[in-house]
Amino acid sequence: MLKFIIIRGPLGVGKTTVSKMLAKDLGFEYISVDDILDEYKLDDGDGIPVESFLKVNEIIQSLTKKETLGYVVDGNFYYQDQIDDFRNKFGNDISIFTLMSDVDTCRERDAQREKPYGKDAAEYVHMITSQVKAGKEIDTTHISAAETVEAIKNCIK
Repeated sequence: MLKFIIIRGPLGVGKTTVSKMLAKDLGFEYISVDDILDEYKLDDGDGIPVESFLKVNEIIQSLTKKETLGYVVDGNFYYQDQIDDFRNKFGNDISIFTLMSDVDTCRERDAQREKPYGKDAAEYVHMITSQVKAGKEIDTTHISAAETVEAIKNCIK
C-alpha cells in the first residue's frame, strides 16, 4: 500500500514550501492539487466545485501507481467530501496535517508571493478551509517551514 501525506490548509499558510521540503526529506514524490487543477482546467470561475476536486482525486489515483516510497499531496482540501473520497480511494495509509495560521498572517504571506492571489482570496480560502477539521493541526504562525517539517516528521515516526 502506498503512503500518502496530505498537507492542507488555507492560502498563504506555507503548504507548498512545507510539502516540497517534506517530500525531499522523506524521498517521497510531491503532488500539487493546484497544478492538477490548472493542467486539467478544473479551476475556471469563482470558487472551485467539489466535483473538480473529486476529479483531481481520480487523476492522483492514475498518477500514483508506480513504485515509490510515498507521496506528499499539497492542497487546500476544503471540502470534507474530497477528503473522504481520498480516503476511500487510497485506504488507511494516509496522514493528514492541517497547517493553520491567523488570517492576517496568511494575507501577509500571500502578499509576499511573486503572484499573490489577493486579500479577498486569502480571506475566503481561510474561511472555508478552517471549517473542515481533518488530521493533526499545526499552527505555523510563529514557526519556520523547517520547524513545521520537523513537527510533521515527529508525528509520522
